[in-house]
Amino acid sequence: MDIYISGYGVVAKEFVQLIHDKAETIASRYTIKPKIKGIIIREGIVQSEDGLDLPRLLDYGVGTMAIKDYAKDSHYPIQPIDQMSGHVLVEATSTNGNDGEPAYSYIKQALTSHMDVVSISKGALVHHYEELMQLSKSVNRRIKFSGATAAALPTLDVGEYSLAGMTLTRFEGVLNGTTSYILDDMHEQDTDLSMSLQRAQEAGIAEKDPEMDVSGKDSANKLLLLAYRFFSLNNHIQDVDVTGIMAVTKEQIADAKASDHKIVLLASAVLDKQTIHMNVQPTSIPTAHPLANLAPKEKGICFYTEEMGRVAVIGGASSPVGAAGAALKDMINLVQANF
Repeated sequence: MDIYISGYGVVAKEFVQLIHDKAETIASRYTIKPKIKGIIIREGIVQSEDGLDLPRLLDYGVGTMAIKDYAKDSHYPIQPIDQMSGHVLVEATSTNGNDGEPAYSYIKQALTSHMDVVSISKGALVHHYEELMQLSKSVNRRIKFSGATAAALPTLDVGEYSLAGMTLTRFEGVLNGTTSYILDDMHEQDTDLSMSLQRAQEAGIAEKDPEMDVSGKDSANKLLLLAYRFFSLNNHIQDVDVTGIMAVTKEQIADAKASDHKIVLLASAVLDKQTIHMNVQPTSIPTAHPLANLAPKEKGICFYTEEMGRVAVIGGASSPVGAAGAALKDMINLVQANF
């Protein structure tokens, strides 16, 4: 299997590491021989017909300059993106919340080159979901994106396959590991939000600029993608009512604890006839609720069906290797006949 990767941040490098470490296991268990044929940066593609030298590549850092240095040292030219020719693109660029570029262009090029797509980034699908899905159907290719909907937490897998044929009426989840950590820290340590955010940043859990997480935008993007897939209706990110966690106070946390509740950043979608109501907001839920019992950095989702009742999945700690693992799982499942 010839694999291309677009973008080369921390998650992409972890994906390369997984392919390097697990190549023999993947080959013996799934009869797939993975070969990373090329990496796409803004300037074009660094590729090799024989596959990139992964041990050597892993000695470099992350980002565009690392790939440029690797290409220079390996005497690989940077080629135009239309020279891409393989089996699957793993789209791992940073999420662009404005228009989804450059992921949007990379995914379109892969599909028109008759490649399947595994997307970890969210922006292109959030803004161009219907177009990209229609394009994939027209060229008989597939797009999988569980890594974009909560990474290590198997949201799409459970909703699509474990609940196949069921009548899904709503789902709700804690879809962002950073805010899960912050609110849990406030709950357990009796601190205010600024202190818990600082601790999350010091622990490397929250970004230096955590706006996408604490504003609720990351959860909203994931919620919309799940709603697209599960409810098959044409909604937009503007249809999600979003409130972040920055206004959550120490006193609100204490009041929740006193009533045996816990505040989480809850993302929910409810299907009412042919209308979807979607919102992301800090919500006080009983401690008996599955989503109130997440370990720090974990995520969770609850599906509500007419036939099976509530089905909950929790876990999937946030980490670059977890997101890379989700992409690897998607890639393998593309090959499995029952997927």
